[in-house]
Amino acid sequence: MQIIGYIGYIILGLFQLAAIMAGFEDWLGLHWIIAALLSLFITYIPLVGTVVGMFGAVTAWHWSWLQAGSLFFGPFVLILIIVIVSNALESRR
Repeated sequence: MQIIGYIGYIILGLFQLAAIMAGFEDWLGLHWIIAALLSLFITYIPLVGTVVGMFGAVTAWHWSWLQAGSLFFGPFVLILIIVIVSNALESRR
């Protein structure tokens, strides 16, 4: 079961990386290789990576703020719901 979490985390990180890259390409007109290198550093800075990635998804991909928020916060909300439900089911035993 842990392997699914790791794979999901990697996939989520790649989507967030792509959103930041698209933002850098759109805002600064950078080549994708340079944008990728900058994005690698920014992606895993917790608050900065999230804000820049959401803004990149909205401006470069023309997503709504709800879609961008779902990309960046949706998996965490889903995990929170699963934890709450599993704890509720476990306490019933």
